[in-house]
Amino acid sequence: MRFFLFISLVCVSFNMRAQQLLPIQHDTNHIEQEFILNGVFDYSATSIRNDLSRKLLFGGFITNEIKDRSFDTHSGINRFGGDVSSEFEYRNYKSDLFGTGKYGFSVKACYYNYLSVLYSKDLFGLTFYGNERYLGQEADLSGSRFTAMFFQKIGFGIIDKSSRSSLSLNYYSISNYSEALLSGGYLYQNEGGDTLNLTIDGVLDQSKGAGYFKGHGVGVDADIRFPVSFRKDKISYIQFHAKNIGVARLSEPVQRYSADTTFSYTGFAFDQIYGDNSVTENIDVLDTLGFDSLTVTKYRFLPGFVQVGKIIDDMDSARFQGYYGLRMYTALSYTPMIYAGVQVRAAKWLDVGLNAGYGGFTHFRMGLYLQFDIKGFSAGLASEDFYGIISSNGRGASIVGRLRYRI
Repeated sequence: MRFFLFISLVCVSFNMRAQQLLPIQHDTNHIEQEFILNGVFDYSATSIRNDLSRKLLFGGFITNEIKDRSFDTHSGINRFGGDVSSEFEYRNYKSDLFGTGKYGFSVKACYYNYLSVLYSKDLFGLTFYGNERYLGQEADLSGSRFTAMFFQKIGFGIIDKSSRSSLSLNYYSISNYSEALLSGGYLYQNEGGDTLNLTIDGVLDQSKGAGYFKGHGVGVDADIRFPVSFRKDKISYIQFHAKNIGVARLSEPVQRYSADTTFSYTGFAFDQIYGDNSVTENIDVLDTLGFDSLTVTKYRFLPGFVQVGKIIDDMDSARFQGYYGLRMYTALSYTPMIYAGVQVRAAKWLDVGLNAGYGGFTHFRMGLYLQFDIKGFSAGLASEDFYGIISSNGRGASIVGRLRYRI
């Protein structure tokens, strides 16, 4: 039954979109060229524990005890989101754009998988327990929202050689897109399980077509850095970083299912309506439920990222440096996140950092990083949620890597 498969999809289709607290260093050394490679694997949740999410992601048997522990942490509305992405950027400072000696250029190629979910506790309960928990009572599915977009970009940018600020114009290719919204949804079954009432006000959009490229878009990245003086003898650098601010057009037709109706059915138990042996296997259930189906051409804002904060000054010889800021994504399920961290210069070639953040797709996270710097080559490895990596009691996990080569 495709409607219930759609509900399940909202809760368990876990592709990811991330955060990146491995700090950017402000480096004013003379550099002619720079190569940067970033990779991110990150997911986080307000309520789904790692002992459940790891089974969903990597396979394994889900016991009732595992489900119960996550269910008990849920509130009325919950969040889940994450990222699997990779980014490559080449920066050229020896070139002379516009003949002024002030500007170099950059070229970048990137790949992103983005997902965000806002869902009700009852939606989670129906997905993982079925109807038994809700016999004789109403399950509230309202307010649930799901967005997934997989896309690539290539970009060309201008770099200010002195401040290291940059602005990039990007072309985007969309490979997959899905979005769903349940403005109102209520499911009731009597205690005998043979009467079902469903009230639904919802929309599901999904890209169609067999081709890999299903849409195109344009957007910008901006990395603006400026010095500030918090003390008379000390200069710090503030960074405004915006990424993937743009719009895409789904060139392949988007299949839209929408309904605003109440459906009642008697004479069948729940597992006769939904399941491998259900009576609905050979009928169009969406039509039966009153769903309208049509193809549309859709424009969609890209899942953008904005972060403002103090960054690390690579030229500062101090053993301790702090960094902090505010981060936002253009997603309703992502709450603004505040973060702060401290970096320790353990050796001339080694930096160690500890950070904490609150907000985003979860609540509180703590992370750490190591960064090595030897003869123009830097390697960084970080986690924004180190506890989530080592513990099944966490509600997410994060691994961030960066390679940087300067000549």
